Amino acid sequence: MKEYTSRTRVQCALEHSEPDRIPVDFASTRSSGINALAYGNLLKYLGRGLQNRVFDMKQLLSEVDDEIRVLMGGDVIQLHRLEPSLGVKLNEGERDEVLMDGTHGLVPKGFHCAEMPDGSSAIIDSEGRRRFIRPSGGMYFEDVGRPLEDALSAEDIDAGLSLPTITAEELGYLSERAKYLYEKTPYAIIGTTSVSLFERGVKDFGFENYLANLASEREMMEYYLDRMTAAYIEVLDAYMDCVGDYIQVIQLHDDYGTQKSTLISPRLFRDVFKPRHEKLHSFIKSKRPDVKIFFHCCGAVSALVPDMIEAGVDILNPIQLSAEGMNPAFLKREYGRHLAFWGGACSTQTTMTFSSAAEVTEEAKEMIDIFAPGGGFVFCQDHNIQHNVPPENIVALYRAAADYGAYRH
Repeated sequence: MKEYTSRTRVQCALEHSEPDRIPVDFASTRSSGINALAYGNLLKYLGRGLQNRVFDMKQLLSEVDDEIRVLMGGDVIQLHRLEPSLGVKLNEGERDEVLMDGTHGLVPKGFHCAEMPDGSSAIIDSEGRRRFIRPSGGMYFEDVGRPLEDALSAEDIDAGLSLPTITAEELGYLSERAKYLYEKTPYAIIGTTSVSLFERGVKDFGFENYLANLASEREMMEYYLDRMTAAYIEVLDAYMDCVGDYIQVIQLHDDYGTQKSTLISPRLFRDVFKPRHEKLHSFIKSKRPDVKIFFHCCGAVSALVPDMIEAGVDILNPIQLSAEGMNPAFLKREYGRHLAFWGGACSTQTTMTFSSAAEVTEEAKEMIDIFAPGGGFVFCQDHNIQHNVPPENIVALYRAAADYGAYRH
C-alpha cells in the first residue's frame, strides 16, 4: 500500500481519490476550531499538563498543541494571519490571562480589553471608540460601529471605507511561518485570508441597511463590492506570492445561510455576489492552480451550492447538519464529484453538545459512510467545538475517525 503523509493524504482526498484513511482536521481553522474552555477541559480529561494558548480572542479559540493534534489524528495545520482577530498581533509574545471559567491561558500580549459598568468587555481604539464588545456573561466579542451606516452615494463610500490591506510586516511573518510549517511538519497547510464580501458588508453598513441597500441601491452597493473585490485581489496577489509555494488550501468565507434558508435569494447571490466570488477564485487559480479553494459558508445554503461550484469553490465548509436542506446523502450524491466536503462528521449544535459519547460515535460512523466513498471528505465536526462540549464527546468523535475511517482497497 502507498505510504501517505498527512499532507499527501489531504491532497489525495481533495482530488476525489481514496487515500489510506479519511483525512482529519482537528481544530485547524477558525471555523473548525476549539473554544479555549473546551480545550482546557480536554487537556484535563486527557491528563496532559500543557499550556492553553489562545490565538483568536474574538472567538476564544485555542492553538492546539502538536501532541494533541497527533493524539486526535489531525492532518491539517493552520497558517494564521498576523492579526487573526481584534487587530491583535501574534508576533509580540504572550501573557497569562484568567479565562471565563477561572482557569489560566496564554493570550497574545497585545490583547487588552476594558471592563464596562454594565459588565461587558470592550476593545477600545486609539481614538477612544469601542470597536468590539463582549456582552456580560457572553463568550465572544461582537463588532460594533458601522462606518458606512449612513452612506447614500459612491462618494460616501469613498469617504468612509477602510479597504483591506496586507503589510510588509505581515508578509515577512507569513513567509517565515509558512516555510517552517512546510519544511518542519508533515501536515497539510491551510492559509486563512479573512476575505469576505457579504459578511464584510454587514459589518460596514449594518445588517438591516445592507440588505435594504442591496434591494434599493444596487448601483451604490455594486460600487462598494467592486472596490472590495479589487482590494482583496491586491491582498491575494501579495499573499499568494508570499506563501503559494507552501500552502495546499486557501480559506475564504461568507455566511449566506440561516437555520432555515439563505439570507438572500439565490437570484441575488447569482446576480451580485457570484461574479465577484468567481473573480476572486479565478485570480487565486491563476496564481496557483494546485491550491484548493476552501469556502466557509454556514447554514441552509443547499440552493447556492451549484453556483458555488461554478464560481470555482473546491471545498465547502461546513455541512451544517442541523440546517434545513443540508442533507448529507443528497449533497454527496448531487455534488460530490465536483465538491469536497470539509466537516459535517457530527453536529456541534446538537449531538456533540447534548448527546452521549456513544451517540457521537454513531453519528460520526453514519457520516463517514456517506461522505467517505470516493474521497472528497475531510473529517471534523460541523463548526467550532463550543465551550460546553464534554471532553469525552470530543474524544469519541476523533476516535470514530481512527476506528472507522480506513479505506479498504
